[in-house]
Amino acid sequence: MLKLKSTFFNVCIMAVYRAPTGNINLFLSRLDYITKTLYKVDLKLIICNDLNIDYLTDNDKKRQLDAVLLTYNLSALVYFPTRSQDYSSNAIDNIFIDTYKFYCFPSI
Repeated sequence: MLKLKSTFFNVCIMAVYRAPTGNINLFLSRLDYITKTLYKVDLKLIICNDLNIDYLTDNDKKRQLDAVLLTYNLSALVYFPTRSQDYSSNAIDNIFIDTYKFYCFPSI
């Protein structure tokens, strides 16, 4: 985690990894707890991650993660392939930001 403070803004960049075989419920619970402790109205939070949750398909893990992060107004930015192997592609690496606090990004 990296925190940057200036007279104009405060930013916290958090890098997160979830193993493909990791317990999704435990992961989401801990992510929620950490995000809750960091979240402040005047803080711009960026979560960069390799969550092994594919954002190119509709799936339960994606819906659960979105539900947790939307609590903090965080939206995914990556909806294009981040990994390609042989004949398949997926988007399991993503960046989440509060599109209301980062004005240069449109709401998704």
